[in-house]
Amino acid sequence: MLWDIDHTLIDAGGVGRETYDLAFARVFGRVPTAQVPMAGRTDRAIATDLLRANGVDPGEAELEAFRAAAEERLDEVAAQLAARGRALPGALDALLAFRAEPVVQSLLTGNLRRFAEVKLRAFGLFEHVDAEIGGYGWSHVVRANLVGLARAAAADRYGRAYPGRSTVLVGDTPLDVEAALATGASVVAVATGRYTAAELEGAGAHVVLPDLAHTSAVLDAVRRVAAA
Repeated sequence: MLWDIDHTLIDAGGVGRETYDLAFARVFGRVPTAQVPMAGRTDRAIATDLLRANGVDPGEAELEAFRAAAEERLDEVAAQLAARGRALPGALDALLAFRAEPVVQSLLTGNLRRFAEVKLRAFGLFEHVDAEIGGYGWSHVVRANLVGLARAAAADRYGRAYPGRSTVLVGDTPLDVEAALATGASVVAVATGRYTAAELEGAGAHVVLPDLAHTSAVLDAVRRVAAA
């Protein structure tokens, strides 16, 4: 299982975007005046577009300087996460329930690895996933390409493959759905972000849930799509 983070497991209360703005100001000496879409996208894609939209050439040196500054700024504002954000209803219960199943749980997220860890630790969720086999948003601009990285890491760690529908993505955006469909994986979408159940169904999600609040429904959905 590969969990998305923002608006699937947690609501970070806008800390992520604020951290990006602070990092941009630190590296480039001014506040960004143009913003770019973030939902479902990888941090590498977001950073590339943010720099370009604000008149900065997104070369590798500029991107790496921005990444380092973003991680530093996130560490500085991490204490605000618990006050401003929250774990979404049922998130912890779902993670705990799948630990009792024959399932390996990790992350498929647009977040930088450091962002993923800090966000989940703030709400007591990080210890329930094997973060070493996840797919993270600095590795590639295209979210779907993270699936292969996560599968390869899981195969190396656990000595078995996770082909096709035996890999299950859980997320809240059409880009989560697209990543699963493009790689032959299963996908359970949750309408806990900005996209409605109808929009997620239209994107091709195998199952759509209103949220993670009912653990038995989440378990049943994952079992069904993985067995298809």
